[in-house]
Amino acid sequence: MAVVYTAIGVYMLVNPNILRGLVDSTYTPVIGGLVLAYGLFRGYNVLKIEKNENKDN
Repeated sequence: MAVVYTAIGVYMLVNPNILRGLVDSTYTPVIGGLVLAYGLFRGYNVLKIEKNENKDN
């Protein structure tokens, strides 16, 4: 899911008219940046958890 969130965030940053009917096009990059940051955060947490589990074994 982290990859999906990151891809959606990048797509929203590249294509600001994707949410044309829902929000103003000036807010789309902000929402895209937040989704991108959330995806990166989730990816970092998954990698950190995997690293700790491998260290315990």
